[in-house]
Amino acid sequence: MNSTIVSKLARLKTVFRSEGLKTTLFKIYVIFINHLFEIRYGIETSKWAQLTELSIDSVNKERGVIYQPTSVMPLRKLFRVIKPIIPSDRVFVDFGCGKGRVLLVASEFGFRKVKGVEFAHELCEIARENCANFKAHKGFNTEYQIIECDVCNYAINTDENVFFMFNPFDETILNIVLCNIVASLKTKQRKILIIYYNPKYGYAIEHCNDFSRLQDYNFWGYKFTVYSNLE
Repeated sequence: MNSTIVSKLARLKTVFRSEGLKTTLFKIYVIFINHLFEIRYGIETSKWAQLTELSIDSVNKERGVIYQPTSVMPLRKLFRVIKPIIPSDRVFVDFGCGKGRVLLVASEFGFRKVKGVEFAHELCEIARENCANFKAHKGFNTEYQIIECDVCNYAINTDENVFFMFNPFDETILNIVLCNIVASLKTKQRKILIIYYNPKYGYAIEHCNDFSRLQDYNFWGYKFTVYSNLE
């Protein structure tokens, strides 16, 4: 039994003990939807990956965390709810994109470009293949781009306006990323949204005077917080 299945079973056991049968059955349904998503589009995004197993050329390797994907159902729900506040000329960036599942779901919601920044070589290769397969099935005009680099070294483009994170790195790296976003705003002022899934270091964004918390969302126990520079 691989480590991903063991981890999922352990989490379901914890959910069952703390939240009961109904919530556990729903979590199983969410996992089923994730796998159905993969089968339908010929992609692989579910298998977790430890950073120690990957090729990473970065001094910040120890500041990253295990790859695990964001579930499809709550992510789609989030995009439907926040769609009215997403900038019209929408360009999406996922910091620590892993295998690209978030990019694929985001492209279902009209983003002109979706970009993933990832420092693990193997994950980048898988993400590129997943994006190609997904686009071939969907036929979207969305431009998919996977950038293999440390997020600290990624220069924020002035057309990028929606940023996503699922706790891919620690508070130190988060602060550097926030500074890079702020620097891009000095080049071109625009509305920015930052979507933080399971916001472990959300206080770091709130302490940054350039951004404020717009809304917390909790879809079936999956927690997102959305921040913006403009209310």
